[in-house]
Amino acid sequence: MYSAILSAYFAVHLLLGHCRGDLTIQVPEVPVVAIFGKDVTLNCSFSTNLNFSLGDLSVIWQLTETRQMVHKYSLRQDQQADSFVNRTALFPDELAKGNASLLLRHVRIEDEGSFTCFVRIEEHLSAPIKLQLAASYSKPSLHLEPNKNLKPGDEVAIACHSSGGYPQATVQWHDGKGSNITENITTSQVANEEGLFDVRSVIRVTLEPNSTYSCLVRNKLLNEETQALATITEDGEEEETEARTAMKPLENADDKGEDSAAILRKSRLQAFFKKKQIAWFVVFIYL
Repeated sequence: MYSAILSAYFAVHLLLGHCRGDLTIQVPEVPVVAIFGKDVTLNCSFSTNLNFSLGDLSVIWQLTETRQMVHKYSLRQDQQADSFVNRTALFPDELAKGNASLLLRHVRIEDEGSFTCFVRIEEHLSAPIKLQLAASYSKPSLHLEPNKNLKPGDEVAIACHSSGGYPQATVQWHDGKGSNITENITTSQVANEEGLFDVRSVIRVTLEPNSTYSCLVRNKLLNEETQALATITEDGEEEETEARTAMKPLENADDKGEDSAAILRKSRLQAFFKKKQIAWFVVFIYL
């Protein structure tokens, strides 16, 4: 899915051209978006009216800000920087055709930034490319805090947690009417060892029947969003009933074909509501 998205993304790129004498170099004008842990190609092409052999060609990729060498091709030999060893490659069969693109494998958060493509054939020319990293957030999980000894009218906190995304997410809460109630939340975003973010957002509400709250986590760079719903309902069957939480991911592109019974998971909340003829249920639904 991501490869198709990125292919379409590159297809609409305008190329930024640089020229000097008989040498012209082109790179994408807009930032290249790479998916964390995947491979990405930083496109760089050149053209010249000069007749040249590969022995005349030098291609150097650098980090723009520090000028640290990433990958070098000179005198028909490749050289990688220690910090990029086994992660970079050119396309040797394409060099004579003017393709100086860099393949960067298993991209990391620390790879984000500007790279410079440097080409030399008698004359030299360079152009920068900006690389942005992205990672999808997990489906949110919802938890009721506290989850026992509750009664109608109590104030409770609904916590929404999503992890493994990049860059930082935008979190929104809505009530059952679709009104934005994001003003009443507390959200924290902490990077893990890999640089990916774990998001935790908490909203405080008064426990009432027939009320719904949704937590939406959005990754603006990937134009992705995922959400979960917490619905509080009532049932006039019993005076005292154990509350249950049903966690049921709704169908999406990744879930098609799965048996809905296989993805329905129930966990007991040790909470009892002692209001006469009212049984309370909190249903968590993941989109």
